[in-house]
Amino acid sequence: MTLYLKLGGRKAIKRAMPHLQARLEQDPCFDLGGFREEFERSDDLTEFLIFLSGGAPFYDGKPICDLLSPICTCSDVYERFVDHLVAVMFGGTYSKSDEASLRDLMNRLRPQVLDPKPVAPVLVYSIEKDTLSA
Repeated sequence: MTLYLKLGGRKAIKRAMPHLQARLEQDPCFDLGGFREEFERSDDLTEFLIFLSGGAPFYDGKPICDLLSPICTCSDVYERFVDHLVAVMFGGTYSKSDEASLRDLMNRLRPQVLDPKPVAPVLVYSIEKDTLSA
């Protein structure tokens, strides 16, 4: 069974987002200034969590580094974010292995969030080389 199913599927993940927002707003470590928009106007975080947990075959929203870097400014704050995420996703009832699975997934994302590396652009041409040299 995937983590997605253990979490309760799409509806459960969507229901958890307002609770996550409330927890982050109450935690003085987080400045949700521009991040409120992610909760109020965008479903990128929700869709990313659905993808991450195995509920969607792809994710085409905002890159995770752009999504979480503004609020997760250091390793300690990122850990607090993960703590809040675990608490709201499982609603207080979860097994240690389920919690460990979610924490492991989030731990793998840590480098992309805290120290994103720029990616060189890929140039794509649709014109034949012979046409360009004319």
